[in-house]
Amino acid sequence: MIAVFRAERESLQKSWIKSGVGSGGNAFLLDHSRMIDEYIVNSYKQAEIADCEGRIALVALGGYGRRELYPFSDIDLMILYHPKVKKQISRVTDAVLYPLWDTGLEIGHGVRTVAESIKHAQEEYFFLVALLDARLIYGSEDLFAELLKAYRKKYVDGHREKFVEKMKGHRQSRRERFGSHSYLLEPHIKEGRGGMRDIQAMMWTARVVFGLNSLDDIASAGLLLEDEKKEFAQARDTLMRLRCHLHFISNRKNDQLYFEQQEEVAKAFGYSAKGGVRGVEHFMRDVYSALQTVSVTSDLFFDHVDEVLGLAGRGRMAADKIIENGIEIRAERVHLIAGRSQILAKPQTIIRVFLAMARTGLPMHYRTRKAISGFLDLITDKERTSPRFAKTFFALFLEAKDIGMVLETMLETGVLTACIPEFTKITSLAQHDLYHIYTVDRHSLQAVVELHALAAEWTSVVQNISDLRVLYLAALLHDIGKGSGRDHSIEGATMAGAIGERFCLTEVERSTLEFLIRYHLFIPENALRRDLNDPIFIQKCAETIGDNDRLSMLYLLSVADSKATGPSAWSDWKASLMEELYLKVYPCLDHGPLEIGDATVREEQGVEWLREQIRRLLQGNDDLRIDPETLSADYILSFSPEVIAGHVLTQRDNYQRIRQKSLIIAGKDAENWSLLIMTKDRSGLLAKICGVMTLNNLSVVKAQIFTWDDGTVVDVINVRSTNGLSFAERDWEDLNEQLDLAIEHRMGLSHRLYSKQSSTYGRRTQLVGDVDSKVVIDNEGSDKYSIIEVYAADLPAQLYHITQTMADFGLNIHKAYIATEVELLIDVFYVLDSRGQKLEEDDYCNEIKQGILHCIGGLVP
Repeated sequence: MIAVFRAERESLQKSWIKSGVGSGGNAFLLDHSRMIDEYIVNSYKQAEIADCEGRIALVALGGYGRRELYPFSDIDLMILYHPKVKKQISRVTDAVLYPLWDTGLEIGHGVRTVAESIKHAQEEYFFLVALLDARLIYGSEDLFAELLKAYRKKYVDGHREKFVEKMKGHRQSRRERFGSHSYLLEPHIKEGRGGMRDIQAMMWTARVVFGLNSLDDIASAGLLLEDEKKEFAQARDTLMRLRCHLHFISNRKNDQLYFEQQEEVAKAFGYSAKGGVRGVEHFMRDVYSALQTVSVTSDLFFDHVDEVLGLAGRGRMAADKIIENGIEIRAERVHLIAGRSQILAKPQTIIRVFLAMARTGLPMHYRTRKAISGFLDLITDKERTSPRFAKTFFALFLEAKDIGMVLETMLETGVLTACIPEFTKITSLAQHDLYHIYTVDRHSLQAVVELHALAAEWTSVVQNISDLRVLYLAALLHDIGKGSGRDHSIEGATMAGAIGERFCLTEVERSTLEFLIRYHLFIPENALRRDLNDPIFIQKCAETIGDNDRLSMLYLLSVADSKATGPSAWSDWKASLMEELYLKVYPCLDHGPLEIGDATVREEQGVEWLREQIRRLLQGNDDLRIDPETLSADYILSFSPEVIAGHVLTQRDNYQRIRQKSLIIAGKDAENWSLLIMTKDRSGLLAKICGVMTLNNLSVVKAQIFTWDDGTVVDVINVRSTNGLSFAERDWEDLNEQLDLAIEHRMGLSHRLYSKQSSTYGRRTQLVGDVDSKVVIDNEGSDKYSIIEVYAADLPAQLYHITQTMADFGLNIHKAYIATEVELLIDVFYVLDSRGQKLEEDDYCNEIKQGILHCIGGLVP
């Protein structure tokens, strides 16, 4: 029997794949449930248990009870029995469960009487709701009817309010655990917001509160419009098909759409690139739309249930009142009571409902949400270009108590895209990378939320801004150019100009809006990849930005954007670098424009002051090995006088060791570990350092590299642990010994790193497989050095290969900035050639580019 079962199950799977991931998820689930039913019944019939007839009921529960049995979902089976057959029940369970276990599927089973079932339902919530889907597979109809009757009496009839409160509590706890958004990077199709569990919660509640057993029943009762029912049913089918396919490709019960699976699933569902957008992004957009449809529909349904049961506004704090003509507060909800004729005469009322939300901090009533969605055609170009409309729109940002709730509701009702039609292009648009955890539209809304919080906290920055309206609009629109296939900053700036004109901004304000969107990545990109101690670079930043009003807005926008992107895009380290750039550019703008010569004079004055501090700290030390007067300005500007004095004394105290081998001194701050490495200058030294760090599971995040006039190398390397070992658990002496072996050519770094990389190849490599490698050589960003930018997949030993290739070309690396943004490694090197010159020859630059691309695997042979 088991062989027949497995053959039939395999046939079901082949049919699914052959039909192109299923012609419909529901058909497969029905067939699968039927197959399990037959297998269980046949197992029961083959057993010699005739003396139990009429006193046994085989009952399917949960998803199996609903005939929604996914490929690897648990088979929830209850063997219900009469107390009179208690002694014989073990034979029944053996007859039914042993063959089921032989299938290899997960079995959730219970063996209970009616009384035991009712008691267990009180103790176990999931069993309580699973009984709502109870279905008799085989056996005593009377016993099954007795169970349902007792269940309804104990938990349904007269208990609707308690049931709903408990259901809402579990919905909230699910969202806290699996995410409160339906547009996360790796959505959970079952438990996440807008997933299958939200559908089930809605259907269970409809059955208990209203006695409605299907989606058609809910629509017939007037709780869903016909179009809403159709859209909800399509979303449900999409999620069903997706969950089925996830089980099949994972070969296990997997209900989460992981990042590395998304491209494969998109292809299986027939998605391909179109209009400059990748197929996987089209696919994820549809997945997010389905989740959002379920989320919004179920949320509105529960709002209706609250109102029916009198739960809405219970324990209210806000009094009922009229806000203005056509808008009221009742039961702590904002209500639109104006009819279509009134709104036709005054379309601005639509946006003023949201202003009422903003000012009161109260949510919108579900009927008002539905009504507003039917009035979108009244928001015409005439309204969009109205000064009064613009004033109300901007007031939302300036006065909102909960700007996230307001914008979320505007997006879900369609009002936001009616006000800004261009926003439609990024609605539910996925970004297929590990960097962004939200879709483009939700990320944009989150950026406004983050900005709202910053504006309240960072008053010292905000006071430099003449008009916050432009800044808020920039935050909302900063990614409006995505999905075009072109540079989204440039594309978005152009689009923003037209939008700003519609919102009645002046020419100067529009120019600022365009600037903010065009340069919204300027601060994070430069803070992480450029030498912030270079006064010429700082002066060029000041010239690009123009004034402190723009600088302050750009800084706040950059921080809000980074925070809204996700936890991987924000850290104390990144925050400190962005703040440093802001604080260094600010005085340049505060004192008015400077000539390059003025910046040089200011640098020289600063260096001389610092040099004097170093002299004072080293006073009385006559046995120094280096004359502090010979230390370069570049080096002096990179560290505090106390740190530099420490370097000089460390060289004195360890002079012979440094000349012959190397010295590593490890220190720890809040987030990074800092290693001071001192040794004699050697060719390819940074490559050897990076290689040894990789062997010891340390990731280099920043390197400051200097060579004193006497040939002493002073490198300060910031590293992070990649294997979980703490600072104290590290064997720093062993690491120092490994570096000594490497610089003495007594350790084969290349083969060791190859072995290590081979052993760690896996999920991480798959995640970074689509990263586009790129090498850029910039001779304009610094007057002293050529700047090489390398964009590559973040793989073990990548930094070693890059720096070793540079050594092969005879390049001297003077500074390095290494930023890892999830799967993307961004390395920036300040270099000179073997003659101490910038890289000016085009052929030589091209050769370097090709060599680096080849070493990181970015050059296709």
